[in-house]
Amino acid sequence: MELIEFSFQNPPQLNERIVLCLGYFDGVHLGHQAIINSAKKEGYKVGVLTFDNSPSVVLGKIAFNEAITSPADKADLLDELGVDYFLLMHFDIDAAKRTKDEFINIILASINPIKIYCGDDYRFGVRGEGNPAYLSNFFTVNILPLLMQNGVKISSRGIASSIQTGDMEEASKMLGRNYRLSGLVMVGKQNGKALNFPTANLKLDYYYVHPKNGVYIGYAYPHGVKHKCLINVGTHPTIMPLLEPIIEVHILDYDGNLYGLHLFVDFVKFIRPEIRFDNLEELKLQMKKDLEKAKKYLL
Repeated sequence: MELIEFSFQNPPQLNERIVLCLGYFDGVHLGHQAIINSAKKEGYKVGVLTFDNSPSVVLGKIAFNEAITSPADKADLLDELGVDYFLLMHFDIDAAKRTKDEFINIILASINPIKIYCGDDYRFGVRGEGNPAYLSNFFTVNILPLLMQNGVKISSRGIASSIQTGDMEEASKMLGRNYRLSGLVMVGKQNGKALNFPTANLKLDYYYVHPKNGVYIGYAYPHGVKHKCLINVGTHPTIMPLLEPIIEVHILDYDGNLYGLHLFVDFVKFIRPEIRFDNLEELKLQMKKDLEKAKKYLL
């Protein structure tokens, strides 16, 4: 897959015509995958055009930490889906002020796609004035209906809400995979090591949606190898409480130095809220119970 980064000042130039998929694609969820898979059936190379920053964040409509996937995550997922071109447009205040016709005449005309695929809720241009019906005046457009699951629309916002309430199983159903965070393993206070439960303190790569505070079971991938893990999101109130929540990962069946390592972590299931224990012995006992749940539940 070829990555092409651009802006309104330097629109992309391709040497071939492609089928183009439009959308923000946060999460690259099942609805997004349906658009891409439909486009691939055309028999041409497929491109996905999206933004490096969320329009809603740039315009101040949502908080800064509500992304399901970073641009790097999207690149990995789109590559796995067989996309040929990842067209990543820089989105800032200038881009937000551009009209629907500027987007068409400067960006889309430069790409000159054979056909465009998008969801029926796709909007573009200042104040979201452009829609698929307007786009069809200039290009051949295949508009896909929103994908539903149990009578509910699959959406990035719905997935973010599930993550924020700790419902990782619901988020996984809409994503078609487990929710994943990635970051750099930093030196922490080493409280876990003192309890014989060493943890990797994760400094996140991106402004990801932050899961509800509590303990989760999932998988970590040190050096690309899958391991069962426990994930604690919170302020560890029993020992040296923090003002802001952090993410700590205890990896099962792993013995090695993780500091400085880039680590991927998948959330599978919320198992309990974070609570304050009266003493360290109670905390150790609970952590052993959490560990047994991880061993039994995870494959």
